[in-house]
Amino acid sequence: MKRSLAFGFLGVALAATALPALAQRGPGSIPMRIFEQADANHDGRVAEPEAMDFLAARFTEADANHDGAMTPEELGNFLRAQMASYRPGTDSGRERRQPPPEAQRRMEERQARFFRIADADRDGRITMDELRPMAAALFRAADANGDNVLEPGELRGHRGPRGEHRGPARGDTRPL
Repeated sequence: MKRSLAFGFLGVALAATALPALAQRGPGSIPMRIFEQADANHDGRVAEPEAMDFLAARFTEADANHDGAMTPEELGNFLRAQMASYRPGTDSGRERRQPPPEAQRRMEERQARFFRIADADRDGRITMDELRPMAAALFRAADANGDNVLEPGELRGHRGPRGEHRGPARGDTRPL
């Protein structure tokens, strides 16, 4: 569950449901850029209200027809657009490549699984009312010290300023 908090914040997944689990690579990585975007007051920490505001903004972006609910197609289109925007462009001197087919298949499976979990009333659409409790629970699970704020050091796999490993959040015994 904690591993999907980044896509949990749909932060990418509106990726926020997507924050701690996404922050696996350190400064400049896609997950850390999402963390920085969610950090509205730029204090290097993401409080729960900031995370929820970030989630609501991404949800609004993903809801292409603006009906207050997101379908699997809207979610898929949004996530593909977000991922494409994070890949280096041709102006960076690197060729923009698509993920390998197997990686795309796994991403689509995770997206479908997330959607089934979030769609509490099973109507084939996700609303913010359905998403908010799940995102709040994931946020609290990732908040290792219980201070209602996420810091980069609480994010799974984050490396500190000197490259030291900061380990998984409280209670996560899975291998890194």
